[in-house]
Order: sequence, then C-alpha cells, then structure tokens
Amino acid sequence: MVLDTGVKNPNSLLPSLTTAIKRALSLEIWVSNSRVRVASDAFIRRHTQFDSVAEFCAACPCDEDTISGVQRLSTDKRDAFVARTTDFETWAEMKQSAAIQDLVVLQNV
Repeated sequence: MVLDTGVKNPNSLLPSLTTAIKRALSLEIWVSNSRVRVASDAFIRRHTQFDSVAEFCAACPCDEDTISGVQRLSTDKRDAFVARTTDFETWAEMKQSAAIQDLVVLQNV
C-alpha cells in the first residue's frame, strides 16, 4: 500500500526539528515585536467571534483598524476586549497562542 502523506525519517526530521527549536527559542522576541501580523484568519475564526483579522481590528475600540492600532490601545482596554471576544483572557496570551500554533503549522511537526 502506498501512502500519500509524507513520512519523516530521521534524516529529514532533524533539520525540521532544528528549525522548529530555533523558532521556538526566538518566539518571545517575535511575539513581543510583532506590529503587523499577530494571527492568521484561521486562528481568528477558531478562537474569536470574528471571521478575519480585519473584522477583529474593526471591532476593537481603537483609533486605527489595524493590529498596530490594537497594540496602541491601553493594556486594560485591549485585554478587556480580548477577554470579551476571544477564548483568551489577555492580548499577550492570544499573541503567544497564535505564534505557537503558526510555528506548529509551519513546521508540520
């Protein structure tokens, strides 16, 4: 029987794991510095009341309907919005979860 899915062997797994570990170690810096893209539309659909990042930003009580606008909102207001409209209690928790899910999806580990 032939399987259509890619099977990882030790030779192909090592580079993937090495890349995944390097990305995981730099995850905190990436999450902290992200100003443009924090989560994918798929992540937003799964974990919020919205269908896209654009809808999430538009619903946020910030001056600018962008991720940068959301991040410029006061911590208390931003966290209250996140707690009210998502599966998370804080913006930091949401960003970290999105980054980890993206890491896992990108590495297919």
